[in-house]
Amino acid sequence: MKARQHTYFFIAVIIVTILLLFAHEFLPDTIRKRIFQFPAIDTMGHLISFFILTWVSHSVIKLSLRLCVPLLMFYGALTEIGQSFLGYRSGEFGDFIADVIGISLFVLATWLYLIFFQKTVTKQR
Repeated sequence: MKARQHTYFFIAVIIVTILLLFAHEFLPDTIRKRIFQFPAIDTMGHLISFFILTWVSHSVIKLSLRLCVPLLMFYGALTEIGQSFLGYRSGEFGDFIADVIGISLFVLATWLYLIFFQKTVTKQR
């Protein structure tokens, strides 16, 4: 049953991500320009993508959080360092912090889920 829930959640995440990626095509130009000129849109993208990356690494690939968290933090740092050497991108410390916050939010969500789930299982017995 748990595997089925993960599958449904994974499919929902993929659908929402695809819709968000292509949503800008259906928005009027005035709204699109306002959204994508918002300076924090890149930071929010980092946060959301690392939350999803942590979820996929932990739930789908089955890496433990003890391995997954430092590995993804290292990956986030490497991507920002790599971007600093590219002419068309810039490595920003704020983006790395957003990566870490996205990872941390997944860990927090997992921890809260386990606490809630354990209370539910205890009450059912």
